[in-house]
Amino acid sequence: MSYLLAVKEILGFAVYIEERGYEFYVEAMKKFAEPRATELFQYLADEEFKHEEFFKKLVEKSGGIKRESLDPEYQAYMKEFIKAHQLGDKEAINKKLTRISTLDEILDLAMSFEKDSIVFFSELKEMLAKGDTAAVERVIHEEMGHLRKIFQMKRESIKK
Repeated sequence: MSYLLAVKEILGFAVYIEERGYEFYVEAMKKFAEPRATELFQYLADEEFKHEEFFKKLVEKSGGIKRESLDPEYQAYMKEFIKAHQLGDKEAINKKLTRISTLDEILDLAMSFEKDSIVFFSELKEMLAKGDTAAVERVIHEEMGHLRKIFQMKRESIKK
């Protein structure tokens, strides 16, 4: 029998993504002491924590889910998508962090995480009742802002 994900589980994974993102940015701060990088990583860690709390609240009130959008094919798609999100594997992230030696490398990894999150949260938005989509759209917009900040820092570090 195949196991299909419920929306509450997917929201739980959104919490997990944000927790891993927070941990990643805290570790990035430890690895690179450059003040501008530390400031960026602290900001991003704080944002991930804020988003984690938001998704925890959505889990609590997950009764506002559009049941008609939970067809088996879509659930199977979301299950595979979750497996593909880079922040889904804590062990792999830690291995990558130990191998990273330059600010450019960690910024590339951070950009990749943010892109995955934007796509994931865009898909999650499709599963929610209309009342909750505005809040998830705000999170997506903030994730896009994070991506822009990381890209800007990367562009500045290349110029040096």
